[in-house]
Amino acid sequence: MKNVYLFVVMMLTVVSYSQEKVIDSIKKKEKKVSIYYGGFVSFNDDFNLNKKLRNSNLPELKTSIPDFVFGLNYFGKKYSGDAEFGFLYSKSDKGANQTKQMGFNSRIRVHYNLVDREKFAFTTGLSVAYTGNEYDIFNKNNTIDLNDLEPNNNSGHVNFTNAMLYFGPSTSFYFFRKSDWNVRLNIGYEFALTRGRYDSEFGSVINNIGESGNNRFVVGIVFN
Repeated sequence: MKNVYLFVVMMLTVVSYSQEKVIDSIKKKEKKVSIYYGGFVSFNDDFNLNKKLRNSNLPELKTSIPDFVFGLNYFGKKYSGDAEFGFLYSKSDKGANQTKQMGFNSRIRVHYNLVDREKFAFTTGLSVAYTGNEYDIFNKNNTIDLNDLEPNNNSGHVNFTNAMLYFGPSTSFYFFRKSDWNVRLNIGYEFALTRGRYDSEFGSVINNIGESGNNRFVVGIVFN
């Protein structure tokens, strides 16, 4: 009877171990695709718009812009990549005037896995990004009369937009891959491919300029 008991215990142990291996294998397969979120900072070359702002004694746009992102990451045997969407915001003050920049980033990366270890990975490849921006320049000391909302009688606000397409090399470092806090460091350099001329929904823009050649260095950390 004792031998039978030992045999049953051994069989249960083997079955339990096998189930754990299967579960671990399934989890590894599931982790090929994961949701992530994090923060980025883009370091731009000086904006051409800043020359216009400088000549008008207005606060210039900041060239380092924070960006909150979320997206989907894929990690296969040889190749990896991700698709993300982000929101950016920045503002500058000078005296009673303020310049705000708001917008969004969308980006796709395609990488080759150079190093693929249990807890660390290193990948490199290319990225394509599209950025849409909205700019507001206004005086904070304006008085708004709700009894007189005629646009021609209210001034002190300038609004315009532009959009840019970027392309360039990209690198990712994966850390703590087996933990609950899988961390990825992304580094890239993006070349501006489009002119990025300015437009406005509230009127026509004369003496227009663009941001062609305004490349940017991008660095960020995300959590899977």
